[in-house]
Amino acid sequence: MDELNFEQPLELILPVEKHITLMLVGCGGTGSWLAPAVARIGKILIERFNREVSIYFIDPDVVEEKNIYRQNFCAAEIEANKAETLAQRHGLAWGIEINAMSRKYKDVIYSIRDLNHAIVIGCVDRTSARVEIAESMQHHDMGAWLDCGNSESYGQILLGVKSSAKDLFSIPGKCGGLPLPSHQHPELVKEPEINKSVAQPSSTLSCADMAMQDSQGLAINQCMAAEAADYLVRMLITKNLKKFATYIDLESGTTRSKYITEKAVQEYAKG
Repeated sequence: MDELNFEQPLELILPVEKHITLMLVGCGGTGSWLAPAVARIGKILIERFNREVSIYFIDPDVVEEKNIYRQNFCAAEIEANKAETLAQRHGLAWGIEINAMSRKYKDVIYSIRDLNHAIVIGCVDRTSARVEIAESMQHHDMGAWLDCGNSESYGQILLGVKSSAKDLFSIPGKCGGLPLPSHQHPELVKEPEINKSVAQPSSTLSCADMAMQDSQGLAINQCMAAEAADYLVRMLITKNLKKFATYIDLESGTTRSKYITEKAVQEYAKG
């Protein structure tokens, strides 16, 4: 079966753990719009599923004037740290604790104790940042990496899930692991840094600078966040996730996904 054909795909199955850690890495373009969904999902897991949830927002950057046109910030928040601003806003809104870390991912990952089966939600726009996430996935017992990347009007959502099982397909209709984003698209962790988008890399400018020059659409990050939120909901709440990569093209108005099949997953194992 073709991996782009939605016919009898497998559902992702994750280990049942009492505690879950959600780490939002990058609180700018896509991350700022995804933050409320992460908080909402955490609240649902706590109240409706009796799970213990630790949430971390990680970003060393502060809000700049150029950010407020495209990112989920306002003028009153200029010069405030992005992670701290979003953690306070959505933590208060949902009545849950959100830990804000105003440093780079590589500087905080070793200070987080709740890494067992953690889910890293990467919303970074630098190759170096993705390299840091990829390396941490190798060195720690983290469970999944959901990577979001985009350029002007194109973007991709990639999900990888680590597994120690020898047979990922031992349960009929289920799949126990997925290739990491760095395995699906190795160019994401290789220089030059213009590789921040698989679909259409086109500039070495930051996302915020591109937005100021009208070279990055105002809607792409919200679309990316909505798609990433759907991945998280299906993975953690409804447990009916059947895709592991989604490519969005706002210019043509198309979205396509790769669905979880033995053939699709095993293709990466051959690489």
